[in-house]
Amino acid sequence: MPGSSLHGRAFTRVAVTVALSLAPALALAQEPATSEAVAEGPETPEAAEGPETVAAPAQPRPPAVEVETARRVRHNWYAGFGVGLGVGNLRRTEAGRNAVSVALLGHVRAGGRIRDNLLVGGLVSTTLGGARRGQGLLSILAEVIGYPVRGKGLVLQGALGLGTFLQGDVLRDIENPTAGITRTAVGLAFGVGLGYEFWLARRFNLGLMVRGDGMAAPELGLRAAGTFGLTFTWY
Repeated sequence: MPGSSLHGRAFTRVAVTVALSLAPALALAQEPATSEAVAEGPETPEAAEGPETVAAPAQPRPPAVEVETARRVRHNWYAGFGVGLGVGNLRRTEAGRNAVSVALLGHVRAGGRIRDNLLVGGLVSTTLGGARRGQGLLSILAEVIGYPVRGKGLVLQGALGLGTFLQGDVLRDIENPTAGITRTAVGLAFGVGLGYEFWLARRFNLGLMVRGDGMAAPELGLRAAGTFGLTFTWY
């Protein structure tokens, strides 16, 4: 029995010695796993489910603006001229009475735009009639031009201002023919027109116009002429 006790004690000592020698090795083996676990940290529910991309709300795109050059347009100014042919009471007979004769009209104009269908400017007009005992009107007027139908060339014109009346006479003297002004007067001048304009270029048009131009003065009465002609206008 004593031999058995000694044998048991010896085995116990060997077991304790082996356990003490293995403890540091086990501790070193467990440290990397612990550090890695700490570095990774606890797993969150979002991480477990994986990353989820949230799409940003689509922003409405502004409508595209397309710039197109206007083919026909009236700008802030206009300028032009016109000629016409017609009849008027611009001739004096040998008896001293007025008579109808062929009348020739010429005018120049310029001005600006109030709005798309309304122009305001000035007009210088000359109307001549007759030959030997012809008469003429020279007028400076303020003018208003309107386009009553949008997008169309129908045009109305009205003008008012001051005019000068001139009466000439040609003496048929074979040896010494003479010509001169025998009468003048100043009065109220007017002009009206109705026509249609055709665009020939982006800022130029040609118009057909019926006009009435005249002047009234005391002791003179009314001198007027009606003509049909062409207008040339730049906008």
